[in-house]
Amino acid sequence: MCDKCKDGVHLKIGKDHKILNINDIGKQEVSKDTIIFSEVKCDEHSNQACCLFCKTCNKLICLKCITKVHNGHEFIEEEDYNKGKVELKPKQKSEIKLEISKVYTTDLNNIHFIAVCSDGSMWLGDSLISKLQHVKLIGNRTEVITSLNTEIYGMAKTDSNNILVITTGETKLQLINTMTGEITDSKYDVKPLGPICVHVTSDHRVIIGAWSGGRLLPVTGRRVVVVMDQKGKQLEEYEHDNHNKPLFTYPSCVTTTSNGNICVVDILDDDGRGRVVVLSPGGDILDTYTGHPKVNTEEKPFEPRGILTTPSDNIIVTDVVNHLLHILTDQGQSITYYNLHDMGILLPFSIALSMTGTIYIGCANMRGSPDTTKAKLYELKYSEF
Repeated sequence: MCDKCKDGVHLKIGKDHKILNINDIGKQEVSKDTIIFSEVKCDEHSNQACCLFCKTCNKLICLKCITKVHNGHEFIEEEDYNKGKVELKPKQKSEIKLEISKVYTTDLNNIHFIAVCSDGSMWLGDSLISKLQHVKLIGNRTEVITSLNTEIYGMAKTDSNNILVITTGETKLQLINTMTGEITDSKYDVKPLGPICVHVTSDHRVIIGAWSGGRLLPVTGRRVVVVMDQKGKQLEEYEHDNHNKPLFTYPSCVTTTSNGNICVVDILDDDGRGRVVVLSPGGDILDTYTGHPKVNTEEKPFEPRGILTTPSDNIIVTDVVNHLLHILTDQGQSITYYNLHDMGILLPFSIALSMTGTIYIGCANMRGSPDTTKAKLYELKYSEF
C-alpha cells in the first residue's frame, strides 16, 4: 500500500488493522502476529470472509475467489501461514527487454488493426481511409496480396485462419476466407447492438464489445461485452457491476488471459483518454488500470488503443500519444511501462503476436499528415514478460 492508504485508512480509521512489510510476510520472526483469515474481508467480494492465502497471487482470498479467479493456484491454510511453515517472498523483478528486429513500411496511412495468419502473412486495417489489406512481409516493406476498400472497426483471426471483421452499419460480423478472399456473413450477431471490437480466444470463443449506438458521450445507451461459442450462441454478457453501474463507456478493444480473465480497453472521452478494465470469468472487476503515475498525468493522460496477452499471461497495452507500452499482470496490476519513443517508435496503435513469438506494433500518423506518409510496422523481440 502507499503512505496515503496506510496513514489515512489502515492506521487512522482501521485501528485494529495489522500492517506488515511485504518482505516479512510468512517469515518466522513475524509469525507470532497471528492473522485470523475469517476476520479479514475479501478485497474482491466485500461480503465474504477470507479462508485461504493464495501463494501464486500473494493475497488472502475467499471461497468465491477460488472458483472464479484462482482455480489451479497454490494455496496456504491459516495454520501454516501463521506458523511460518512456508516462506513467502516477493518475486524478483527481472529486467524487461525490448529490441527492434525489423521495420516495415506499409501502403497505409495508419495501422489500426493487425491479424497475423499462420503462414506469416497478415491483414492490416486503416479505418480512416477505409482500407483493409492482406500483405506479406518482403525485405523492409509490405507487399499487398489483396486490398479491399471497406470501413473496418475491428478484426480477429479465427482458429481456421479466416478473418472476422466488423464493418459499419452491421450487427453481424463478416468473415473473410483467406484462401479465396470471399466475404460472407459470419455466425456472430449481437443484434440489436452494434459490434465495436472482436477477439477470438485460444479455446475458440468469440468475444465482442458492442453498444447501442448514438453519441459516445454522455453515455445514454448500452455498452456490453458479449461472449459467444464457436457456433455463435451467446454464453455470457457483461454490462453492469455488482452495484448495477455500467462497466464500460466504450469497449474499443479486448483480449483474454489463459485463466479466462477478460481485459477491455475502455475509452472514456472524445479526446481518447481511457483505462483497462479486467474482469474475472464471473464478471467481477479484478482491477481497473488508468495509467502509470510516473508518465500519465492530466496533461499526458493514458490513451490506450491496442491490447494483447503474452504466452506468460502478461497484458500489454499501447499508449498511443505518449509512445508507451504498459505491461500489466493477468489481473491488471502494473508491472512497468516501456518508452518506445526512445527506440524511435512513434504513435504505437495496434499490437499483435507473430507466429514466432515476437510482437508486431502498428503505428498511426498525426492528424493532418500528408496522404503520402506511410505507416510503419515494427517487429520486436521481447524477454522477461
